[in-house]
Amino acid sequence: MKRYAFIRLLAVAALLTATGGCKDDDSGSGLTEPAVLAIQNSGDEPLKVSLLEPKTQTVDIRAVARSVSAENLTISFKVDRTLVDAYNKAHGTSYELVPAEAYEFSKNEVILPRYNEVSSTAQVTLSSEMMPDGDQYLLPITIDEIKGDSKAQISDEGSIYYILFNKRELPPAELLDRTGWEVVHVMNEYGPGEGSPKTGWAKDLLDGDPVSYWTYDFKAGIYVPLYIVFDMGKEVTVRGVRITARIKKGTLTNPPCDFTIQTAKSITGDGMDESEYTFSERFQNLPSQLYNSVYLSEIQRARYIRFILHDSWNKNKPGGYRGGTFAEFDVWGNLEELDLD
Repeated sequence: MKRYAFIRLLAVAALLTATGGCKDDDSGSGLTEPAVLAIQNSGDEPLKVSLLEPKTQTVDIRAVARSVSAENLTISFKVDRTLVDAYNKAHGTSYELVPAEAYEFSKNEVILPRYNEVSSTAQVTLSSEMMPDGDQYLLPITIDEIKGDSKAQISDEGSIYYILFNKRELPPAELLDRTGWEVVHVMNEYGPGEGSPKTGWAKDLLDGDPVSYWTYDFKAGIYVPLYIVFDMGKEVTVRGVRITARIKKGTLTNPPCDFTIQTAKSITGDGMDESEYTFSERFQNLPSQLYNSVYLSEIQRARYIRFILHDSWNKNKPGGYRGGTFAEFDVWGNLEELDLD
């Protein structure tokens, strides 16, 4: 039996020698044609990206193999400005190239492992901050170089990924009509009124009369921070506020230089529950002038605004005034809800 087993081993060895044995090569892989590569999701129909300022969006770019390779490939991408003219000629358009400062490859090289059909991911980030207003611009991305297989080819179709990019403009902010607005809560006001006609109440911030004003009651012993809660009657788009300073005998009187704006869609009671406010932003070092407009870093949809006064100008110097006074409170915004995606 041992003799017969030995003879069988010799036969197997002879067969391996004749066929090339177990050598790790690709002669049996069936890959006789060169690899053909394209870009995933490419085509004549561009990806449309529309961003508000100053937003960004990252787009993934991958290579795909229409015919796979027996080698590990490294593929790089680039933006080719000459393809803009070619696209315009083919489609009857007149797009310009996306400005160089408005896009950036955070990664422009991918790996396509042997026998695989989809590569790793490259990324290009689009930024609206450096884009001109309104118009659409074209960004054509194509394969720049293939490393690892000298015979690999770029497909005649699907080798260009088009992005159509524009900065979206919002309608201009307006000073909202304050009809029906009211003061829900004020921490301190000059209750008896002063001057002629009588004024000093927080409600006078909404009367449209720059002569009337709100001021704190120094006799109450309540000082900054001072709180005033406004109810605008319905939800509006809040983009900022405008403060009109009080004028006394032709001179600006202690205009606010440091305050916080908070917004809420709903409140309970007097609006002094901090947890009900979904947005808060502080504005400091404001100049001494008749009108001070500030704009929120994030546009809000809200019905209530809580104004918190922290400090005011005092005797032509910023800060140091423990009370507060000003003439009008306005909101920059829009009645409609804006699409901010």
